[in-house]
Amino acid sequence: MRKKFKIMYPSRYPADPSLAGKQYESSGMIAMNSEGVFFEVLSDGFYTHVRKLSEVLPMYDVCWKD
Repeated sequence: MRKKFKIMYPSRYPADPSLAGKQYESSGMIAMNSEGVFFEVLSDGFYTHVRKLSEVLPMYDVCWKD
């Protein structure tokens, strides 16, 4: 079952207060595995890079869509 979501900066984002409460714009795709861990998947046409979202964005909120 696919669930739709969006990744948001937390309302008290200490690194850059101007981003607080805004949606995180990734240059790749955000995916979630079956255990609930989020990943950022980047592809440059030949290589695919997968990183945990917590390595890219230490603090984030998840907003689930119906």
